[in-house]
Amino acid sequence: MQKEFYKFKIGAFECIAVNDGGLNYPLEVFFSNAPIEEVKASLRQQGLTTEHIHTPYTCLFINTGQNQIMIDTGAGDIARDAHNFFPTIDNTNARSGKLAENLQAAGIELDQVDTVIITHAHPDHIAGTLTGGGELVFKHAKYFVARAEHEYWMSAEAEGLSSPSMVETARWYLAPLKGKLILLDGEIEILPGITILPAPGHTPGHIVIEVSSSGEKMLHIADTALTPLHLEHPGWQPLYDINPEDALRSKRQIFDWAAEAKALVFGHHFPPFPALGYVDKREAGWHWVPVERV
Repeated sequence: MQKEFYKFKIGAFECIAVNDGGLNYPLEVFFSNAPIEEVKASLRQQGLTTEHIHTPYTCLFINTGQNQIMIDTGAGDIARDAHNFFPTIDNTNARSGKLAENLQAAGIELDQVDTVIITHAHPDHIAGTLTGGGELVFKHAKYFVARAEHEYWMSAEAEGLSSPSMVETARWYLAPLKGKLILLDGEIEILPGITILPAPGHTPGHIVIEVSSSGEKMLHIADTALTPLHLEHPGWQPLYDINPEDALRSKRQIFDWAAEAKALVFGHHFPPFPALGYVDKREAGWHWVPVERV
């Protein structure tokens, strides 16, 4: 049975990994430039199906004692339209948009969240910002997003590089944040122990978050990699990387640092739940070591 939340600590910070659901994707979407037979061989080695790749959506809540922070808002109801996205993939039992109910099950009041950090404006990271009725889920929060990210999705460039549905979704969910939105430039500590690090490539303003308290560190990698297979094979590119060269550069910088620092890593899309683990450096890339196996 899928766990819905998992509580842990980083120093004095109380953290909760929260299950938002998941979706099955065609292999070609996650490995757009890789020989599919090699991808299937790697999946078989790990005992996974070769029919599709299942991607969990796991969000992170942090209570620093001064602030209650949500990193990304999950996928909303996009799994409901999974057949429209991927008509050849069986998503009969897929569900997303579980963040709010699972936060409340973990004892978190939505109105107490005062900070929301959006790592990038793809649907599975921002579509949980609004209720089905169009109201903000986190009504009293301020929202942080990289200036480069916001400017990209509002630009004509986005209309040429990203699918119409991606552009429409980003604009739809960013628009209600006007007046609550704080745009970020470069590396910056936005709150004590919460530092934003640019990691462009997946999107132009994609960011990761370093969480630091009492000498302990954790790195929220967002979509620097979408699956542990992207660590084993850094050159395998997802279709969603807007600038693959920048994405690979960010991947090397982020995961080399995580491996050297032996920092705890939180991977929004990494199995198994609660998406926590470490990365070991390997000759060709890195290896994902989930906390359950440490």
